[in-house]
Amino acid sequence: MIAMNCKKIQEFIITDYIDGQMGDKQKGLIDQHLVHCHACQGYLSSVMKEAVNPFVNASTEVPDGILWGQIKQAIQEQQQQPLEKSLEPDVWERLRSLVHIPRPAFALATFVTMIFMVGLSGQLFFSAPVVKINGQDQVEYLSSLIEEPVDLADSNGNDPQTPIEKVFL
Repeated sequence: MIAMNCKKIQEFIITDYIDGQMGDKQKGLIDQHLVHCHACQGYLSSVMKEAVNPFVNASTEVPDGILWGQIKQAIQEQQQQPLEKSLEPDVWERLRSLVHIPRPAFALATFVTMIFMVGLSGQLFFSAPVVKINGQDQVEYLSSLIEEPVDLADSNGNDPQTPIEKVFL
């Protein structure tokens, strides 16, 4: 928790605290933290030494109004172009706006499973042998089995049936 607070404090130090762009309440909280935290005190002193102090004695020259207006306009145009480009929807965003899928991973898994099942059932359907149903032929065959005992012995007299088969057949 302390490290997270220090991290936030250091972010504020490098941005708004150094620039003086912070409200009195936030500045007071940071000052209070700096009294107790030696790590953040060291961070503040290193930022002051490396980023602020070299520019303390630098002269400030303000360009004339026309030049400053052109500079300001160029900066605003540069900032506006990336903003406009980032607001334009790309191809993926356009496609995404046309088709709303709340859970795309689940939808993709369902689609792949359906394709697999259709492919599997199609393979079974088209590769299965065609069975012709001819009731009369089947009745004749079954009645021939019942009326005539089948001799399964081979020409040498060897009977391939087991004793259990002999009882039931």
